[in-house]
Amino acid sequence: MKSKLILCLVFLMQVQWICAQTGEHIDWEYEIELLARKLAEKHPGLFFERDSAWFFQKMSELASRTPDRTLFQVSIEIQQLIADMGDAHTQINYHFLIDKSRILPLDCYWFEDGIYVLETDRRYEAALGKKLIAINGFPINVVIDSLATLLVLDNPSVLKNRIPRMLTWVQLLEYFGFSGKNELSLTVSGSAWEEVPVFLPYELGELVGARPPVLPLGWQEANSYFREQYFDAEKLYYIQYNRCWSREAEEDYGSGASALFMPSFKEFEKQVLRVLRKEKIDKLVFDLRFNQGGHAEQGTEFIRKIKRTLPKKHGEVFLLVGRGTDSEALINAVDLIKSMKVILVGEESSGKPNHFGEVKRFVLPESGLVVSYPGTYFSLLEEDPSTLEPELKTRISFEQNMQGLDPAMEAVRRY
Repeated sequence: MKSKLILCLVFLMQVQWICAQTGEHIDWEYEIELLARKLAEKHPGLFFERDSAWFFQKMSELASRTPDRTLFQVSIEIQQLIADMGDAHTQINYHFLIDKSRILPLDCYWFEDGIYVLETDRRYEAALGKKLIAINGFPINVVIDSLATLLVLDNPSVLKNRIPRMLTWVQLLEYFGFSGKNELSLTVSGSAWEEVPVFLPYELGELVGARPPVLPLGWQEANSYFREQYFDAEKLYYIQYNRCWSREAEEDYGSGASALFMPSFKEFEKQVLRVLRKEKIDKLVFDLRFNQGGHAEQGTEFIRKIKRTLPKKHGEVFLLVGRGTDSEALINAVDLIKSMKVILVGEESSGKPNHFGEVKRFVLPESGLVVSYPGTYFSLLEEDPSTLEPELKTRISFEQNMQGLDPAMEAVRRY
């Protein structure tokens, strides 16, 4: 009897999940009205670009279009509407609906000269190290224009940062009409254009990559939380700060569950300050190119200590920013700019210096969609630039990457 009851419960749960995926039995009129009302109440400045009448009218129109739409389709429409409001930190988390077996096996990067395939399944090795020209015959720029409707385009770096990953989500390609079956073709160019068929659903196979013998300096440990390296011959000290998070931040502001698996920022900070006191430094480099945020106070206090520790007559200070610099990392970038004279190097940041932040969330009761919204507005600069604009702008090409060159660090060394 008990086993039958368990089977019934499992069946009911499966039915409920399928209904949620298809969008059936969701009262979208109620869900969307609730979403609009809660966002208007909770967001500290939702109507800075579009007024409330426009927002509520568009939400109402969206609700009327939901019959026969799947949960994924409705979530995409909601995200497009929210993106039109102009705040990058307000969004619907449609990402959890992405089917992992229908993600193209491509790791791409948008270089100065185009989007290139840096890693793929060995079955599609013909695309490796090639420039992506089209998907299913649709020019890549056309595909990008459609995907861009899901983003808040504060500046061109937003596209360069987000689009390469979005291009691999077949459900998005299907939604916009670029794919309608479990096979599609990639058009790539090397010495000539070439068609590479890709079959789905995708099962993980052997991955192959187009990588240089030695990665450019900034990319060598881009996934680490933070690191430092002193180059004695050049009297150059390189500090890479990739996450505004650490063991201590997890204990103070997170759940604490993962703290033991995270590096200690206190130990890292001690090492940095020790080097600053001990070594002669002609050039100090603070690299924020891969930092998309976390908790800003850790970096703010760190920069205060760096300023106090540096001798009065110190060498040049370089701040490296790029398409990955966003959210709380921008707060720390401005901390450094205001603390001392710095030379800004790299690409434009994808985040705006003055921005909404401290993201919070609520869940819609029937669909289970997670809605993210900011809790406050950070006004860091008197003017309101759309990005942090480097004095020394550097772009990286595919060829430079394959040679292991880091144009930003080359610019620092030549300065």
